Amino acid sequence: MQRIGKYKVLACGSEGSLMQAVIPCLLKNNYKVIGVDNYFRYGKTQRKRNYQFLEGDLCDKDFVKKIFEKNKIDFVIQAAARIFGVRGFHKFPADILSSDISLHQNILRKAIKHRVKRVVYISSSMVYERAKNVPSKEKDIENMLIPLTDYGLSKLVGERLSIAFYKQYGLPYTIWRPFNIITPFEKGEEEVGISHVFADFIKKILIEGQDPIEILGDGEQIRSFTWIYEIAEAIAHYSFKEETKNKIFNLGQYNKDAKTEAVTMNELAQKIFQKGKTYNIIPNNKILKVKHIEDLLIRDTDVRLRIPDSSFAHQTFGWKTKVNVDKALDHCIKQIIKKGLIKINNK
Repeated sequence: MQRIGKYKVLACGSEGSLMQAVIPCLLKNNYKVIGVDNYFRYGKTQRKRNYQFLEGDLCDKDFVKKIFEKNKIDFVIQAAARIFGVRGFHKFPADILSSDISLHQNILRKAIKHRVKRVVYISSSMVYERAKNVPSKEKDIENMLIPLTDYGLSKLVGERLSIAFYKQYGLPYTIWRPFNIITPFEKGEEEVGISHVFADFIKKILIEGQDPIEILGDGEQIRSFTWIYEIAEAIAHYSFKEETKNKIFNLGQYNKDAKTEAVTMNELAQKIFQKGKTYNIIPNNKILKVKHIEDLLIRDTDVRLRIPDSSFAHQTFGWKTKVNVDKALDHCIKQIIKKGLIKINNK
């Protein structure tokens, strides 16, 4: 039987939204964790950590070398990346494509040298940008045109790197493709589209009370959202299992009826607006006004329809989601209120 407590996991991109949910699950499972991050997105964060933390840039080969030389790493979860919303993909394409590929290959090469048992790669649903089949299955990628955005391309290349290092060097991998996530750990930013859409909406609707709210395009883009801890638990519990070795899995909303709940961006904005009334953040008599922004930069690449088929994960290790979009928004908003970021109307 595998003695989990003795294993050490290097969590790359540890201060990012997803890994902030994954790491507590790893610790609960008695893995030892070393987190590494360069704080590129939001700057330094001062908070209590119950895991070892190293600050540095994984694009720096010498920094990566020191990590592996000074620590006996058993597993790696490689989640470090330049992650943005849809407009951010187009604002920072060179940084995304060059840096994300560079840091991933740095990790892979040191993992070979230091006999790491497996490198887990956190990919993205953005690899399906030009998929014709919806819901999208893992195998649909085989006959698909390459993604149009450099972020989507960087993730696809990251996957191929993982597979190539297995083929040439025998380095095992597991690849996860998370779909749209709702999380309390991401901050909305001033410029629309730099953050993911739910974070943008929560900031503008609940924190700032923007009127009208800005929505990119016509707002009829369709997505299926999953609560972050359901994604995180799958990654923490199954990344190092034999049944996930050298395989690729979608992780997106998948309930007991094998159905997904999809919403348009207009509907998501309305849901968040109504939650604002439920939690006494927004007056009951207020109506949501919307300003649609036509952005030529993203018009031809913004995916109109993205829905996951996560049946392979369900068939392989029984994973399914229990939290729908409404409950996910409740969880998210309650945590943001608890942090004191949203002003409650006590009238």
